[in-house]
Amino acid sequence: MNNIMKNLKMEIYCKNKLLLEKAVKYSRNLGIDHLNAEIEIKRLPPSFGGKYGIIEHPRVLGKRVYINIYIKLNRERYITLAHEMVHARQVLTGKPIDENEAYLLEKTLDNRPVSYTHLRAHET
Repeated sequence: MNNIMKNLKMEIYCKNKLLLEKAVKYSRNLGIDHLNAEIEIKRLPPSFGGKYGIIEHPRVLGKRVYINIYIKLNRERYITLAHEMVHARQVLTGKPIDENEAYLLEKTLDNRPVSYTHLRAHET
């Protein structure tokens, strides 16, 4: 059984095909696609108000990590997904949640130029 667990790789689930494709791409770009984790991406409920995305505290069963990411399905959804995937990497590699890193990488993961105005607005 342990040999099977060691060979498991990341699995990503999402009903939205485009979000799923982006999540797979981001996991590769972030170098976490080989980790023993399952990520499920869901629509952010309207009750979360002005939030665009959140990542739930991970659950660990055995050696597998389970993460739920919630994304508001607006025009910023791919950037938001990239941001939350950076947090997934932080969690999976045992690093603290770092908003600055997530804001720095979210647009480059989405293949859009980094906006320094955007970065300065989030430095405080």
